[in-house]
Amino acid sequence: MKIFVNFVFFLILSNVSAEDYIIEFQAKVKNLKEFNISKSEKFRSYDLEGTFTDNFGNYGKSNTVIVSDIINGKILRLEGTNETIFSDNERIYGKAIREKSDIDAGIADIKIIGASKKLKPLIGISCIISVRYFEDAIFGIQKCKLPGDLTSLLKN
Repeated sequence: MKIFVNFVFFLILSNVSAEDYIIEFQAKVKNLKEFNISKSEKFRSYDLEGTFTDNFGNYGKSNTVIVSDIINGKILRLEGTNETIFSDNERIYGKAIREKSDIDAGIADIKIIGASKKLKPLIGISCIISVRYFEDAIFGIQKCKLPGDLTSLLKN
């Protein structure tokens, strides 16, 4: 029983010391390449160019390169690498993976894999990203749990 109480206490404290970091973004599809491998299988590669805002008042641009395998109209695997450029020219880089989902919407895991000097402490943070497509436009939201000591990097 004591172990259970300690575990619950740990979960409460870890959530208290973490803050949600939310990015809302929009992008346009550029340079779409598609190979119809068979009647049921496709390969797609495309670039996204867009803008973002976050819940700490930051804003900027983003660039993303995406490759995906599609079978019977469903994404088998989608992989993307993203560059987020803040208005002060600081940057973070993320790697996203989405598997077995619809083409026009989905949820992916994204991990920060690189950053400019000021934002390097964010490397390794994992987030959830949700996207929705409309023709050649993408709308999305990304949510990360940041330890309290890292929120000051983005709030300033």
